[in-house]
Parts: sequence; structure tokens; C-alpha cells
Amino acid sequence: MRSLATALAAAALLCGGCKKPPEEEGPTTPPPRDGKLGVRRCAETPGPKNRVLPVLQRPFDNQYPVFYVFDHQTPGEIKPYDSASRAETWCGLTLFGMLEGFDGYAWGLPRKTPVLAAAKGEVVYAGIEEPYHCPLTGQIVRNQLTVRVKHEKLGGIGFITEYSSLGSLTVKVGDSIVAGQRVGLSGDTGCVTEPLLTFKVLRLTGTRTGQPTTVDPYGWDGPGPDPWARHARGTESLYLWQDGEAPTLGGR
Repeated sequence: MRSLATALAAAALLCGGCKKPPEEEGPTTPPPRDGKLGVRRCAETPGPKNRVLPVLQRPFDNQYPVFYVFDHQTPGEIKPYDSASRAETWCGLTLFGMLEGFDGYAWGLPRKTPVLAAAKGEVVYAGIEEPYHCPLTGQIVRNQLTVRVKHEKLGGIGFITEYSSLGSLTVKVGDSIVAGQRVGLSGDTGCVTEPLLTFKVLRLTGTRTGQPTTVDPYGWDGPGPDPWARHARGTESLYLWQDGEAPTLGGR
């Protein structure tokens, strides 16, 4: 399983296949996770096309390598991994060999790293998720520990932040928490193959469906319109990080 996770993570870090899909360039061996970063990758600072609404803090101290990224094609429709899988990043780069349809970000936090609330809010879920099929392992997941925090009217829009793959929880449903408060410790529960933090953001208002909808907290700064904003079930993503708070999108 570690070789699969390494291949997926390397694709998020290196962008040698951004110009052509793998089938046009022939088979390649993904570089190691600790390899040199490619020159073409998304930065963590907002681009000129980004709409900025600075309301979130980084959900952990320090910086850690990013393993998975938000796919603007069809987030939430995760497909079984293969070498032709691709993800369209917030800066418009298409990364091949990625986990297709991922609707959040995952950073490689070592086990038992404190996970922090990204904004003030109320805990609306804290516990083990319902069982579901994991496309990475092909198995049913029954142990995913998750915390969801509702930020009512945050930024005039309202959001929910989700913290998953936790090893333990330090909050319960109904708790009112402040930004930077510990919600749990990182772990390796759920649809993962090694310790990390899975972080997602849902927008509460102004969505096409009228329902909470996942968004990319880095917004959209691609060369054309955001595919997810134009999707029937999608919505606009804004750059939500406060100044200097965005987690980096690089490697070790």
C-alpha cells in the first residue's frame, strides 16, 4: 500500500506530466516523495484572478507535505486510482497520476500531531463515520474519525470545515470552539494508507443546489472558468486563507 500512496503523493508534488497525459509520453516511474519539486506547481498565495475572503487559519502548526489536492473537475466523485487518473488544481494545472475526484486536501501530518480549528464555530459532528468503500484500498472503511465544525455566517457566507483521518478527538458535538483550538490528533483512520490529515471546506450559502457544497479554500486562478463553479452541483470557490496562514503545497 505504501508504494501506491507514494505514487499518488508524488503526483501532487511533481508536475513533469502536466503537458501530456501518460499515454502520450509512455510509461514512467513516479519520482519519490522526497524528490526535487517540479518547477510547475500551484503556489499557496492567491493569484490575480482569485476572489479573496480571508477567514481561515491553518489547521495545524508548522508546514507539512501535501499528498492529495482538490480536483476541480468533479470533486466528491472519487474514482479508482490508475496511472491515467488526473486532477485539475486551483491554479489550472492538470496533474496526471493523481487521485481523481478528491474534494479536499491531505497533508502528511505525523501521527498524534495536534489538529486545530480553522475558525470559530460549533462542533456539529465528532465521531466515527458511517462505513463506506475506499477506492484506494478496495475495502470498506469502518474506522474513520472525523470532526465537523459549523461556522455560521462566517465571511457573510457560512462554512463547515471537516477534519478527517484523525487518531483521536478532543471535542464533542455541541462544543463552541475558537480558532486555533485543538479538535483532535492526527492519525491514519479512514481511506488512507499512512498518517495524514484530510481537510475539507463546505460552503453553506450561494450554492447552485442550495445545499452545503465542497469548495477549494485556495479558490480558483486557472486560465479559464472554474469547472466546479460551472457544474450543476458545484459552486464558486474563494481564497479563504488569512494572510500567511495557507498551508504550503510543496514537498519535504
